[in-house]
Amino acid sequence: MIDTILAATEAVPATEAVKTFTRVSIVGILVFLCYGFIVALVIIGLVRLVKFLGSAGKEMKLTRMDVGKLAEEVHLLRQELKENKDSDSSAQ
Repeated sequence: MIDTILAATEAVPATEAVKTFTRVSIVGILVFLCYGFIVALVIIGLVRLVKFLGSAGKEMKLTRMDVGKLAEEVHLLRQELKENKDSDSSAQ
């Protein structure tokens, strides 16, 4: 980039050099902003990933507890149905 600026200032008159320098600096700033935006997106993505992975253990534990409660309820319902079925067949 510096070579381009130096070549532009040597090859053209002063007013043209200022215009060329301005064009080169604007392009450089735009490129820098684009790379900065991409880096910012990557950093935001990594932060969100770390937060998700940090809470995944807690979520898994809560899910296991809920599934355990549900399994116990299903077991009790089956036991109750079996007792009702046994009492109906013995009554006849």
